[in-house]
Amino acid sequence: MRLQKEPGNQILPLLILLFVFTLTLPAQQPEKVTAQPTIKDLKGRALSPFQPDGSSATVFIFLMKDCPISNRYAPEIMRLARDYQQKGIRFFLVYVDERQGLEEHLKEYGLADLTAIFDEQRLLVKATGVQTAPESAVVGNKGEILYRGRIDNLYAAFGKPRRQVTEHDLRDALDAIIEGRQIKTQRTTAIGCFISSEN
Repeated sequence: MRLQKEPGNQILPLLILLFVFTLTLPAQQPEKVTAQPTIKDLKGRALSPFQPDGSSATVFIFLMKDCPISNRYAPEIMRLARDYQQKGIRFFLVYVDERQGLEEHLKEYGLADLTAIFDEQRLLVKATGVQTAPESAVVGNKGEILYRGRIDNLYAAFGKPRRQVTEHDLRDALDAIIEGRQIKTQRTTAIGCFISSEN
């Protein structure tokens, strides 16, 4: 009498093959910035912000001075810069609306101590792929985009802030970089004002 094979005995070899195949797939490489532009800050100094300078990573925070959500984040942006610049993280503010009044905006919202760039030609917008203000992009020393997205989850939707922040996405990403860990969530959706790719 022939013994009938149990279904489980047929499935197990297939599962083993699938597991081995998955292990042999190449690891997904992080997305990289699409250009290495030289751009001037608001003081007229030429910068190559994607070039390594000894920092562990570089944070770009994209803002619009007339966007209420951008302005609401100004205190947290300064806290982030103060907490992480001393730990080897470089910060840039990137304005993407209009040039007029930017110095006054920096002073009014307490951001004047940070290096600010007016991205008139959307060079940094296009290089990082950001779409919203405020949105952050964290770039490593090899031009890889380590994190891109919201600062935290203060806003559930446009015009709908939460009472309390429960997820600190940008802070979590920077802590992982400093500690040499894998960033758990590398992409999040920022809520704010749409950035046009055209100047």
